[in-house]
Amino acid sequence: MFTQCPHCLSVHALTAADLAVGRGRLRCGVCETEFDALERLADTAPQAASGLRRSEAAPPRVIAAAELGMAPADPARPKSAAISEPAFTRGLRNRAPLRSGPWWLASAALGLLLSTQIVLAQRAELSQDPSLRPWLQRLCSAFGCDLPAYSDPTQIRLLHRDVGPHPSVPDALLVTASFRSEAPWPQAWPVLELSMSDLEGRLVALRRFGVSEYLGQPPEQPTLPPGQPVMVELELLDPGNQAIAFEFGFL
Repeated sequence: MFTQCPHCLSVHALTAADLAVGRGRLRCGVCETEFDALERLADTAPQAASGLRRSEAAPPRVIAAAELGMAPADPARPKSAAISEPAFTRGLRNRAPLRSGPWWLASAALGLLLSTQIVLAQRAELSQDPSLRPWLQRLCSAFGCDLPAYSDPTQIRLLHRDVGPHPSVPDALLVTASFRSEAPWPQAWPVLELSMSDLEGRLVALRRFGVSEYLGQPPEQPTLPPGQPVMVELELLDPGNQAIAFEFGFL
């Protein structure tokens, strides 16, 4: 490879090692001018404009790395490894790696806390799900909250019913019935609904009774225990001969 001094136009022969050591910077052996050899690098020797011959007596001097403000290359390392690393990549390499573990733990803890708050805020609706209620009971035991009574009227079974004339009160009916809860947990006392219809199925009368009305007094327990029969006795005004059918429901 050849290059030419831009000042005196002297032609100099080079090797790849010369270019690598000086990072392409040379000092002319004739006029001592420092120049960039890469700008005029050629595979064949160029002709000097002034007719000067190729300089052989004074070959170019390779500029040392110290003159360029760089650390000298380690001779034991390959020449390609002697290229200095950019300052911005050295800063990234020397920077301590981020510790993502604590951030993940903090994010997981915040997510768990938010989920717990949402569950506690909606515990009234969620507690009516039989599969979720046991978990909510444990959660409320830990956080000191209360769960509303379980309520599933479809789990209440009517065991017995009877409607007939009152034995001692004229123009009155005596209604007796019994029911029990088959829910897995104690549930709220239901509302008893009694409807009467005529022969054609048209509604004649309807009334709903609270727990104190169909028990005759406030219940001894705040909730209806599972599997325990409950006796009902009601005295009603006789709606007349139109009331043929009677139907019981729980709300």
